[in-house]
Amino acid sequence: MLRLRRRIAWLLALAIAVCCFTAAAAETPADYNRKVPQVLREGHLYADAAILIDADNGDVLFAKNARTRMYPASTTKIMTLMLALESGIAMDTQIVIPKQAGQVPADSSLVPVFPGDVTTFRDLLYGFMLSSGNDGANAIAVLVSGSLEAFVNLMNSRAAQLGCENTHFANAHGYHDENHYTTAQDMARITQAALRIDVFRQIVSTPVYTMHIQRGGSNIETRVISGNALLKKDHTYYYADCIGVKTGYHSAAGQCFVGASERDGVTLISVDFHSAGSNGKWIDTIRLFNYGYTCYTAYTLEQMFGKASGQIATLKVSNAIDTDPYGGQLNLKVAQVSNPNYTRMVESNNEAAMDDAIADFVSRCELVITSDMTAPISQGEIMGRLRYVAQSGEEITATLIADRDIAEQPAKLTLVDIFPFLKYFDNSLVKLLAIVLALLVALLLVAASLRRNRTDRRRKKIIEARKRELTRRRRPTSRRSSARRRVDRYDDDDEDDEDLFGGW
Repeated sequence: MLRLRRRIAWLLALAIAVCCFTAAAAETPADYNRKVPQVLREGHLYADAAILIDADNGDVLFAKNARTRMYPASTTKIMTLMLALESGIAMDTQIVIPKQAGQVPADSSLVPVFPGDVTTFRDLLYGFMLSSGNDGANAIAVLVSGSLEAFVNLMNSRAAQLGCENTHFANAHGYHDENHYTTAQDMARITQAALRIDVFRQIVSTPVYTMHIQRGGSNIETRVISGNALLKKDHTYYYADCIGVKTGYHSAAGQCFVGASERDGVTLISVDFHSAGSNGKWIDTIRLFNYGYTCYTAYTLEQMFGKASGQIATLKVSNAIDTDPYGGQLNLKVAQVSNPNYTRMVESNNEAAMDDAIADFVSRCELVITSDMTAPISQGEIMGRLRYVAQSGEEITATLIADRDIAEQPAKLTLVDIFPFLKYFDNSLVKLLAIVLALLVALLLVAASLRRNRTDRRRKKIIEARKRELTRRRRPTSRRSSARRRVDRYDDDDEDDEDLFGGW
């Protein structure tokens, strides 16, 4: 009986494990719930390999087979464009398309440009990137490095410099080659570096561009259109925050797309390799982006200012009362923000990301203090103004106010308070002489006061003596002679009293 129970329990556990495995294995893109974008699993994507990173710090937010070697197809052109922009060739330089532009497989995507065409380096870069022209990629390679081989060596060297451990390029355009491979993680690194170049951002975020080419004595205008559906407002998969980057396809690589989006100061980079169907890469990218933004917390300008106040908004107030609990330190707050809807996104539960965001916020702030920072100060009192330039370039202003009351130091008695006339003297020597004179006058007044006091005491003694004399006279005669003698002795000591008081 015990053995039977153990067998039944083992079978139940096995059944549960099989069910769980089957459920996990059966998860498909159709199981994705767009109403819950924060829930994203590997099975929800059409791609065999994918990754999502924060473009600013490289943090990986989502990964699926991100270190597996894949064929990148035309997403290779991200590296080609970056090297072209790093070459130092001026954008408006007139260039001649070299013969190597025509040395591409017959089924290649083309700008098109032909050997001998004259155009600007700018037009060539826009044309090759938007139309994914392999002919333009070869032209760039030769213009930058002198030969296709030298440029490929430069590509691999730059990839190694960026820390790409599983990447090897065999050409400048991405046409299939067994030795031309990368990973989703490595391609995200390459794109992260490229997006730091402003002109790169401008090119990959452009949906349509018109090239100007001189060919055989004629001026030709060629309109090139980006293959990035997320940039096109009239497309089903338009994504307002998308800022690039590049599509790719060949039979071995499948559908590929490297995307980038920017919202509230956060830039995300996605890589989608070997995606099923023609639209799978768009769906995957949107799901990755939507998931990525749920990994961040939105902070208003007021909240960000509060977190950064210790670095830029803590000031010392003069004349603060000695008993002030913060020693006269005053924190400023913002009010009357010109765009109260502005938010800054910071990766949630990531202290390093918050520190970076605060440092960047501080670098974008300009404070103008209009107060003299002297106590007394009242809570809410206007102290100055703030100017902040967001990552999007938007300028936001706000009023700086005091966050608390600060009482002033009680007034102390000064020489001017004692001698008000000193306020009329500016010269220090004159002021010193005035002080000495004032002290002499004060001493004379004190001396006069002391003399009056002595005189008053002497007068009092005389009056008392006179009273005693009158009293004596009223007494019997036998006592008068002795009293008279006492009065005479007293009068001998004070013989000048009658003169002093005009005579009694």
